[in-house]
Amino acid sequence: MHQLICTRETAEAANYNFEIEVHWFLRNWIFQHESETLLRFDQSLDDYLSNNALRDFFLHSVHPLKQLLQQNSIACHLERGADEVYFDPTSGDPLLAQAEQRIYNLAHRMDSERMHVPFRSVQPAKQTEAGDTANIATYPADSESIRYNSGNHFTSRPANGNVFDENSKQCIAKSAGNLSVVFERGFLEDRLLDIKQRMIALHEAGAQGYQYFVICSRHSPQEGHFGASLVIMDPSNPHFPVRVFVCDTLLKDLPHHPRWWNHFIAEYANVFGEAIGEVIEDLSHPLQKVNVKGDPPYRHDWDCPYYVTSMTKALADIVMTNPDLIVNGSLNEVYNAMKTLMQDYYQPDQTIKDRQDIKEINRLKRWSSGSEVIRNLLSDVTSNSSC
Repeated sequence: MHQLICTRETAEAANYNFEIEVHWFLRNWIFQHESETLLRFDQSLDDYLSNNALRDFFLHSVHPLKQLLQQNSIACHLERGADEVYFDPTSGDPLLAQAEQRIYNLAHRMDSERMHVPFRSVQPAKQTEAGDTANIATYPADSESIRYNSGNHFTSRPANGNVFDENSKQCIAKSAGNLSVVFERGFLEDRLLDIKQRMIALHEAGAQGYQYFVICSRHSPQEGHFGASLVIMDPSNPHFPVRVFVCDTLLKDLPHHPRWWNHFIAEYANVFGEAIGEVIEDLSHPLQKVNVKGDPPYRHDWDCPYYVTSMTKALADIVMTNPDLIVNGSLNEVYNAMKTLMQDYYQPDQTIKDRQDIKEINRLKRWSSGSEVIRNLLSDVTSNSSC
Protein backbone atom coordinates (compact mmCIF):
# COMPACT_ATOMS: atom_id res chain seq x y z
CA MET A 1 0.00 0.00 0.00
CA HIS A 2 1.33 3.42 -0.95
CA GLN A 3 -0.49 6.71 -0.61
CA LEU A 4 -0.32 9.56 -3.08
CA ILE A 5 -0.10 12.75 -1.03
CA CYS A 6 -3.15 15.00 -1.01
CA THR A 7 -2.32 18.61 -0.19
CA ARG A 8 -4.21 20.52 2.46
CA GLU A 9 -5.35 23.05 -0.15
CA THR A 10 -6.82 20.32 -2.37
CA ALA A 11 -8.65 18.75 0.57
CA GLU A 12 -10.00 22.11 1.74
CA ALA A 13 -11.38 22.84 -1.73
CA ALA A 14 -13.13 19.46 -1.86
CA ASN A 15 -14.48 19.98 1.65
CA TYR A 16 -15.82 23.42 0.71
CA ASN A 17 -17.72 21.97 -2.25
CA PHE A 18 -19.06 19.19 -0.04
CA GLU A 19 -20.38 21.72 2.48
CA ILE A 20 -22.29 23.43 -0.34
CA GLU A 21 -23.80 20.13 -1.53
CA VAL A 22 -24.97 19.22 1.97
CA HIS A 23 -26.31 22.75 2.48
CA TRP A 24 -28.53 22.53 -0.60
CA PHE A 25 -29.61 18.99 0.24
CA LEU A 26 -30.75 20.10 3.69
CA ARG A 27 -32.37 23.24 2.33
CA ASN A 28 -34.53 21.16 0.00
CA TRP A 29 -35.31 18.72 2.81
CA ILE A 30 -36.49 21.58 5.05
CA PHE A 31 -38.94 22.88 2.46
CA GLN A 32 -40.36 19.39 1.95
CA HIS A 33 -40.53 18.44 5.65
CA GLU A 34 -41.35 21.62 7.55
CA SER A 35 -43.33 19.66 10.14
CA GLU A 36 -40.17 17.77 11.08
CA THR A 37 -37.93 20.77 11.73
CA LEU A 38 -38.50 20.52 15.46
CA LEU A 39 -35.10 21.91 16.46
CA ARG A 40 -35.47 25.10 14.46
CA PHE A 41 -37.37 27.06 17.13
CA ASP A 42 -36.97 30.76 16.29
CA GLN A 43 -33.73 30.41 14.32
CA SER A 44 -33.38 31.97 10.90
CA LEU A 45 -33.06 29.53 8.01
CA ASP A 46 -29.32 30.14 7.73
CA ASP A 47 -28.76 29.62 11.46
CA TYR A 48 -30.87 26.48 11.43
CA LEU A 49 -28.92 25.11 8.48
CA SER A 50 -25.67 25.84 10.30
CA ASN A 51 -26.71 24.36 13.64
CA ASN A 52 -29.51 21.83 13.79
CA ALA A 53 -30.87 20.94 10.36
CA LEU A 54 -28.65 17.90 9.86
CA ARG A 55 -29.51 16.62 13.33
CA ASP A 56 -33.24 17.01 12.62
CA PHE A 57 -32.76 15.18 9.34
CA PHE A 58 -31.12 12.25 11.15
CA LEU A 59 -33.79 12.22 13.84
CA HIS A 60 -36.69 12.11 11.39
CA SER A 61 -35.36 9.86 8.63
CA VAL A 62 -35.56 6.07 8.62
CA HIS A 63 -32.21 5.61 6.85
CA PRO A 64 -30.57 9.05 6.84
CA LEU A 65 -27.15 7.91 5.66
CA LYS A 66 -28.65 5.98 2.78
CA GLN A 67 -30.76 9.00 1.82
CA LEU A 68 -27.63 11.15 1.72
CA LEU A 69 -25.89 8.57 -0.46
CA GLN A 70 -28.63 8.91 -3.04
CA GLN A 71 -27.02 12.26 -3.88
CA ASN A 72 -24.15 11.41 -6.22
CA SER A 73 -21.90 14.31 -5.20
CA ILE A 74 -22.30 13.47 -1.51
CA ALA A 75 -21.73 9.75 -2.11
CA CYS A 76 -18.57 10.36 -4.14
CA HIS A 77 -17.07 12.52 -1.40
CA LEU A 78 -17.83 10.10 1.43
CA GLU A 79 -16.55 7.15 -0.60
CA ARG A 80 -13.36 8.88 -1.80
CA GLY A 81 -10.01 7.14 -1.46
CA ALA A 82 -7.30 8.00 1.03
CA ASP A 83 -5.31 9.70 -1.73
CA GLU A 84 -8.01 12.41 -1.75
CA VAL A 85 -7.75 13.02 2.00
CA TYR A 86 -5.30 15.24 3.85
CA PHE A 87 -4.02 13.62 7.06
CA ASP A 88 -2.46 15.69 9.81
CA PRO A 89 1.29 14.88 9.77
CA THR A 90 1.43 14.65 13.58
CA SER A 91 -1.84 13.11 14.76
CA GLY A 92 -2.83 11.33 11.54
CA ASP A 93 -6.36 12.74 11.79
CA PRO A 94 -8.08 13.31 8.41
CA LEU A 95 -9.14 16.84 7.52
CA LEU A 96 -12.92 16.57 7.20
CA ALA A 97 -15.57 19.12 6.35
CA GLN A 98 -17.74 20.06 9.33
CA ALA A 99 -20.79 18.52 7.66
CA GLU A 100 -18.90 15.30 6.94
CA GLN A 101 -17.75 14.95 10.54
CA ARG A 102 -21.31 15.59 11.72
CA ILE A 103 -22.63 12.91 9.38
CA TYR A 104 -20.25 10.30 10.82
CA ASN A 105 -20.90 11.36 14.41
CA LEU A 106 -24.68 11.42 14.03
CA ALA A 107 -24.60 8.04 12.27
CA HIS A 108 -22.60 6.69 15.23
CA ARG A 109 -25.52 7.60 17.52
CA MET A 110 -27.90 5.35 15.60
CA ASP A 111 -28.80 1.90 16.85
CA SER A 112 -27.67 0.18 13.66
CA GLU A 113 -23.94 -0.58 13.60
CA ARG A 114 -24.17 -0.79 9.83
CA MET A 115 -24.46 3.00 9.86
CA HIS A 116 -21.33 3.37 12.00
CA VAL A 117 -18.50 4.23 9.58
CA PRO A 118 -15.43 2.87 11.40
CA PHE A 119 -12.75 5.19 12.80
CA ARG A 120 -14.33 8.40 11.44
CA SER A 121 -16.44 9.35 14.46
CA VAL A 122 -16.15 9.82 18.20
CA GLN A 123 -18.36 8.31 20.86
CA PRO A 124 -21.69 10.11 21.41
CA ALA A 125 -20.50 11.33 24.84
CA LYS A 126 -17.73 13.26 23.08
CA GLN A 127 -20.07 15.01 20.64
CA THR A 128 -21.94 18.28 20.81
CA GLU A 129 -25.71 18.21 20.32
CA ALA A 130 -25.29 19.28 16.70
CA GLY A 131 -22.91 16.39 16.02
CA ASP A 132 -19.59 18.20 16.13
CA THR A 133 -16.64 16.61 17.89
CA ALA A 134 -16.38 18.37 21.26
CA ASN A 135 -13.16 20.24 21.96
CA ILE A 136 -11.16 18.49 24.66
CA ALA A 137 -10.80 21.84 26.40
CA THR A 138 -14.55 21.69 27.14
CA TYR A 139 -14.28 18.39 29.04
CA PRO A 140 -14.80 18.51 32.82
CA ALA A 141 -11.65 19.23 34.82
CA ASP A 142 -11.62 15.75 36.39
CA SER A 143 -12.04 13.84 33.12
CA GLU A 144 -8.47 12.68 32.63
CA SER A 145 -9.55 9.24 31.44
CA ILE A 146 -11.68 10.83 28.71
CA ARG A 147 -9.09 13.40 27.72
CA TYR A 148 -6.30 10.84 27.54
CA ASN A 149 -8.09 8.39 25.31
CA SER A 150 -7.19 6.59 22.10
CA GLY A 151 -10.73 7.11 20.85
CA ASN A 152 -10.05 10.81 20.32
CA HIS A 153 -8.01 10.13 17.18
CA PHE A 154 -8.60 8.43 13.83
CA THR A 155 -5.36 6.41 13.93
CA SER A 156 -5.96 4.94 17.38
CA ARG A 157 -9.71 4.32 17.62
CA PRO A 158 -10.67 0.67 18.18
CA ALA A 159 -12.26 -1.16 15.27
CA ASN A 160 -15.98 -1.91 15.27
CA GLY A 161 -17.94 -4.91 14.01
CA ASN A 162 -17.93 -3.62 10.43
CA VAL A 163 -14.14 -3.97 10.30
CA PHE A 164 -14.40 -7.49 11.69
CA ASP A 165 -16.97 -8.42 9.03
CA GLU A 166 -14.80 -6.95 6.26
CA ASN A 167 -11.70 -8.86 7.38
CA SER A 168 -13.70 -12.03 7.99
CA LYS A 169 -15.14 -11.97 4.48
CA GLN A 170 -11.68 -11.60 2.93
CA CYS A 171 -10.19 -14.44 4.96
CA ILE A 172 -13.06 -16.94 4.76
CA ALA A 173 -12.92 -16.60 0.97
CA LYS A 174 -9.60 -18.48 1.13
CA SER A 175 -11.28 -21.66 2.44
CA ALA A 176 -11.02 -24.51 -0.06
CA GLY A 177 -10.73 -28.28 -0.01
CA ASN A 178 -9.36 -29.44 3.34
CA LEU A 179 -8.59 -25.88 4.45
CA SER A 180 -11.15 -24.10 6.60
CA VAL A 181 -10.63 -20.49 7.61
CA VAL A 182 -12.62 -19.86 10.78
CA PHE A 183 -13.05 -16.13 11.32
CA GLU A 184 -16.04 -15.63 13.59
CA ARG A 185 -17.17 -13.63 16.59
CA GLY A 186 -16.64 -15.31 19.91
CA PHE A 187 -13.55 -16.76 21.55
CA LEU A 188 -10.83 -19.25 20.79
CA GLU A 189 -12.21 -22.03 22.98
CA ASP A 190 -15.55 -21.87 21.14
CA ARG A 191 -13.81 -22.28 17.81
CA LEU A 192 -11.67 -25.17 19.06
CA LEU A 193 -14.74 -26.98 20.37
CA ASP A 194 -16.39 -26.54 16.97
CA ILE A 195 -13.32 -28.03 15.26
CA LYS A 196 -13.20 -30.99 17.63
CA GLN A 197 -16.86 -31.79 17.02
CA ARG A 198 -16.34 -31.50 13.29
CA MET A 199 -13.38 -33.89 13.44
CA ILE A 200 -15.36 -36.42 15.49
CA ALA A 201 -18.02 -36.38 12.77
CA LEU A 202 -15.39 -36.89 10.05
CA HIS A 203 -13.86 -39.73 12.05
CA GLU A 204 -17.21 -41.47 12.35
CA ALA A 205 -17.74 -41.01 8.61
CA GLY A 206 -14.39 -42.68 7.89
CA ALA A 207 -12.78 -39.59 6.37
CA GLN A 208 -9.06 -39.57 5.64
CA GLY A 209 -6.43 -36.91 5.09
CA TYR A 210 -5.30 -33.99 7.20
CA GLN A 211 -7.68 -31.11 7.83
CA TYR A 212 -6.28 -27.60 8.25
CA PHE A 213 -8.01 -24.95 10.32
CA VAL A 214 -6.84 -21.35 10.33
CA ILE A 215 -8.58 -19.54 13.19
CA CYS A 216 -8.91 -15.85 13.92
CA SER A 217 -10.61 -14.98 17.20
CA ARG A 218 -10.33 -13.20 20.50
CA HIS A 219 -8.36 -15.16 23.07
CA SER A 220 -10.93 -15.45 25.85
CA PRO A 221 -13.60 -13.56 27.79
CA GLN A 222 -10.88 -12.58 30.24
CA GLU A 223 -8.47 -11.39 27.55
CA GLY A 224 -10.07 -9.95 24.43
CA HIS A 225 -6.93 -9.52 22.33
CA PHE A 226 -7.09 -10.93 18.79
CA GLY A 227 -4.84 -13.77 17.68
CA ALA A 228 -4.53 -16.36 14.93
CA SER A 229 -3.97 -20.10 15.06
CA LEU A 230 -3.31 -22.93 12.64
CA VAL A 231 -4.53 -26.34 13.80
CA ILE A 232 -3.73 -29.50 11.82
CA MET A 233 -6.05 -32.42 12.58
CA ASP A 234 -6.12 -36.05 11.45
CA PRO A 235 -9.63 -37.56 11.34
CA SER A 236 -8.18 -40.83 12.66
CA ASN A 237 -7.44 -39.01 15.94
CA PRO A 238 -10.11 -36.33 16.38
CA HIS A 239 -9.25 -35.62 20.01
CA PHE A 240 -5.72 -34.26 19.61
CA PRO A 241 -4.06 -32.10 16.92
CA VAL A 242 -1.14 -33.17 14.76
CA ARG A 243 0.41 -29.70 15.00
CA VAL A 244 -0.61 -26.30 16.37
CA PHE A 245 0.79 -22.84 15.61
CA VAL A 246 -0.39 -19.76 17.50
CA CYS A 247 0.24 -16.19 16.37
CA ASP A 248 0.14 -13.10 18.54
CA THR A 249 0.81 -9.56 17.34
CA LEU A 250 2.47 -7.62 20.16
CA LEU A 251 6.06 -6.45 20.04
CA LYS A 252 8.30 -8.66 22.13
CA ASP A 253 11.91 -9.65 22.51
CA LEU A 254 12.25 -12.77 20.40
CA PRO A 255 12.33 -15.67 21.16
CA HIS A 256 10.32 -14.98 24.33
CA HIS A 257 6.61 -15.77 24.30
CA PRO A 258 4.10 -12.92 23.91
CA ARG A 259 2.31 -11.63 26.97
CA TRP A 260 -0.91 -13.48 26.09
CA TRP A 261 0.82 -16.89 25.95
CA ASN A 262 -0.89 -18.28 29.05
CA HIS A 263 -4.29 -17.47 27.56
CA PHE A 264 -3.44 -19.41 24.40
CA ILE A 265 -2.33 -22.41 26.44
CA ALA A 266 -5.36 -22.30 28.73
CA GLU A 267 -7.93 -22.18 25.91
CA TYR A 268 -6.28 -25.07 24.07
CA ALA A 269 -5.93 -27.09 27.30
CA ASN A 270 -9.65 -26.66 28.01
CA VAL A 271 -10.42 -28.49 24.76
CA PHE A 272 -7.52 -30.87 24.15
CA GLY A 273 -6.10 -31.42 27.65
CA GLU A 274 -2.97 -30.25 29.43
CA ALA A 275 -0.64 -32.19 27.12
CA ILE A 276 -1.38 -29.73 24.32
CA GLY A 277 1.02 -27.29 25.97
CA GLU A 278 3.91 -29.42 24.75
CA VAL A 279 2.65 -29.28 21.16
CA ILE A 280 1.82 -25.61 20.66
CA GLU A 281 4.43 -23.64 18.70
CA ASP A 282 4.80 -19.88 18.92
CA LEU A 283 4.58 -18.30 15.47
CA SER A 284 3.94 -14.76 16.69
CA HIS A 285 4.86 -11.69 14.68
CA PRO A 286 5.98 -8.71 16.80
CA LEU A 287 4.14 -6.05 14.81
CA GLN A 288 1.95 -4.24 17.33
CA LYS A 289 3.47 -1.52 19.46
CA VAL A 290 2.78 -1.87 23.17
CA ASN A 291 0.85 1.19 24.34
CA VAL A 292 2.79 3.13 26.95
CA LYS A 293 1.01 5.51 29.31
CA GLY A 294 2.37 8.97 28.71
CA ASP A 295 2.52 8.62 24.93
CA PRO A 296 0.10 10.90 23.06
CA PRO A 297 -3.07 8.86 22.41
CA TYR A 298 -2.63 9.07 18.63
CA ARG A 299 0.58 7.06 19.03
CA HIS A 300 -1.34 4.15 20.54
CA ASP A 301 -1.52 1.08 18.33
CA TRP A 302 -4.99 -0.49 18.10
CA ASP A 303 -4.40 -2.08 14.70
CA CYS A 304 -4.48 -5.68 15.93
CA PRO A 305 -7.37 -6.59 13.54
CA TYR A 306 -5.22 -5.75 10.53
CA TYR A 307 -2.13 -7.56 11.82
CA VAL A 308 -4.15 -10.68 12.60
CA THR A 309 -5.89 -10.57 9.23
CA SER A 310 -2.51 -10.41 7.51
CA MET A 311 -1.28 -13.43 9.50
CA THR A 312 -4.49 -15.36 8.83
CA LYS A 313 -4.22 -14.79 5.08
CA ALA A 314 -0.54 -15.80 5.08
CA LEU A 315 -1.23 -19.05 6.93
CA ALA A 316 -4.09 -19.89 4.59
CA ASP A 317 -1.96 -19.20 1.51
CA ILE A 318 0.86 -21.44 2.77
CA VAL A 319 -1.56 -24.31 3.44
CA MET A 320 -2.86 -24.07 -0.12
CA THR A 321 0.51 -23.67 -1.83
CA ASN A 322 2.87 -25.69 0.37
CA PRO A 323 1.07 -27.97 2.84
CA ASP A 324 4.21 -30.07 3.33
CA LEU A 325 5.93 -27.04 4.82
CA ILE A 326 3.08 -26.59 7.30
CA VAL A 327 3.21 -30.27 8.33
CA ASN A 328 6.95 -30.98 8.26
CA GLY A 329 8.76 -27.65 8.06
CA SER A 330 10.62 -26.11 10.98
CA LEU A 331 9.05 -23.30 12.95
CA ASN A 332 11.56 -20.86 11.47
CA GLU A 333 10.82 -21.99 7.91
CA VAL A 334 7.09 -21.42 8.38
CA TYR A 335 7.79 -18.09 10.08
CA ASN A 336 9.91 -16.85 7.17
CA ALA A 337 7.34 -18.07 4.62
CA MET A 338 4.72 -15.96 6.37
CA LYS A 339 6.95 -12.88 6.31
CA THR A 340 7.41 -13.26 2.56
CA LEU A 341 3.64 -13.11 2.12
CA MET A 342 2.99 -10.30 4.63
CA GLN A 343 4.35 -7.58 2.37
CA ASP A 344 2.39 -4.79 4.06
CA TYR A 345 4.51 -5.21 7.17
CA TYR A 346 7.81 -6.81 6.06
CA GLN A 347 10.57 -5.66 3.75
CA PRO A 348 11.77 -7.93 0.89
CA ASP A 349 14.69 -8.97 3.14
CA GLN A 350 12.09 -10.12 5.74
CA THR A 351 12.88 -7.42 8.27
CA ILE A 352 9.96 -5.58 9.83
CA LYS A 353 9.16 -2.27 8.17
CA ASP A 354 9.85 0.99 9.95
CA ARG A 355 7.24 1.84 12.60
CA GLN A 356 6.21 5.02 10.76
CA ASP A 357 5.68 3.06 7.53
CA ILE A 358 3.51 0.55 9.39
CA LYS A 359 1.44 3.39 10.88
CA GLU A 360 0.88 4.85 7.41
CA ILE A 361 -0.14 1.46 5.99
CA ASN A 362 -2.62 0.93 8.80
CA ARG A 363 -3.97 4.46 8.39
CA LEU A 364 -4.76 3.65 4.75
CA LYS A 365 -6.39 0.38 5.81
CA ARG A 366 -8.51 2.29 8.32
CA TRP A 367 -9.73 4.77 5.73
CA SER A 368 -10.38 1.93 3.29
CA SER A 369 -12.49 0.11 5.89
CA GLY A 370 -14.68 3.19 6.25
CA SER A 371 -15.03 3.48 2.50
CA GLU A 372 -16.02 -0.20 2.35
CA VAL A 373 -18.95 0.48 4.70
CA ILE A 374 -19.99 3.43 2.53
CA ARG A 375 -19.80 1.26 -0.59
CA ASN A 376 -21.95 -1.43 1.01
CA LEU A 377 -24.58 1.14 1.95
CA LEU A 378 -24.35 2.65 -1.52
CA SER A 379 -24.89 -0.81 -3.00
CA ASP A 380 -28.09 -1.10 -0.96
CA VAL A 381 -29.23 2.26 -2.28
CA THR A 382 -28.52 1.24 -5.88
CA SER A 383 -30.26 -2.12 -5.48
CA ASN A 384 -33.37 -0.57 -3.97
CA SER A 385 -33.58 2.13 -6.62
CA SER A 386 -33.44 -0.46 -9.41
CA CYS A 387 -36.26 -2.56 -8.00
